Amino acid sequence: MWMLSVTGIVFAILTIFLGTYLIKNRNSTVIGWLTNLDLLALLVLLTQSFELIGQKYYALVLAVALIVVGLAVILGLILSFVFLFVNAIVVWRKEEYSLSGSLTLIAGVGVVLVDILIFFNPINAPAPIQTFIMTFLTMLILYILLTVWNTISSMLLYQLYFPRNNKDYIIILGAGLIDGHKVGRLLGGRINKGIEFYNHQIHKANKHAKIILSGGQGGDEKVPESVAMRDYALEHGARRADMMVETKSINTYQNMQFSKKIIEGDANSSQVRVIFVTSNYHTLRAGILARKVGMNAFGIGSKTPFYYLPNAVIREYLAFVVMHKKFHLMMVGLMLIAALVSGIGVWLGIM
Repeated sequence: MWMLSVTGIVFAILTIFLGTYLIKNRNSTVIGWLTNLDLLALLVLLTQSFELIGQKYYALVLAVALIVVGLAVILGLILSFVFLFVNAIVVWRKEEYSLSGSLTLIAGVGVVLVDILIFFNPINAPAPIQTFIMTFLTMLILYILLTVWNTISSMLLYQLYFPRNNKDYIIILGAGLIDGHKVGRLLGGRINKGIEFYNHQIHKANKHAKIILSGGQGGDEKVPESVAMRDYALEHGARRADMMVETKSINTYQNMQFSKKIIEGDANSSQVRVIFVTSNYHTLRAGILARKVGMNAFGIGSKTPFYYLPNAVIREYLAFVVMHKKFHLMMVGLMLIAALVSGIGVWLGIM
């Protein structure tokens, strides 16, 4: 009984923390960790509850269901290279060939190499060295899978945001232009989503927000992205009087940094309510960068074609790895130490 009480308390605490983060500080990958820990606590709580009330049958059913799901996940991971290769071909056909469009292909090759390592064990070396290599690679693979799952969980949870119709500013983040001057489908989706919220707020609360179109001019672009975005927005129902352009930024961090300066120069109050708009896969990272520049803003995302999502998610994951590189390097260092200890243990005959 006391174990059930402890688990219940842990579950309640995690749920409260998760709710607090989602409401007040969702611009963090912590929401993924909290959700997964909360689900784990709920699972343990259900199992203990079934055993306490004598319904071991339900606990057994739950255990079997988890085993089936686990096996399905493992099989999916082993065969995921098929999907990744197919997706790479689809992306190449629909988009122009590029490194960013080849991320699923690279990931697919990585899965094949891992499969070979697991099933064929091609490492031919003395036992201590083999133990060191296999221990390190196993921990590294598990760590990557865990952090990928957490990233995806955080990205999905971030979509559960239903903003109030009280915003003073709507920041729409830029993306590359087609042929150096035209708004493409990805960027058009962002602008359309921003205009949709702009019009919805006017309809529901009779409040006109100011739209900040944020994006500078790339080396291969004829005009700043924000200028092309403004022209597109005008053609799709936005009022010129409610639009402002930010023409200096070259990345998401600068989008937030320079847009914040525009808001500070325009607002009559320091207590302004801001929302930003980007592609759905990009909202979490954009929110984290908004927090880093000291701007209290959450984001909504426009839909992304399904075929493009795997590449986009991989790119976001890599961006998060770079963003927290010190932590990840420390974890890799700890894994190397643990693997080295295992190898030395085998060498000394104590493991």
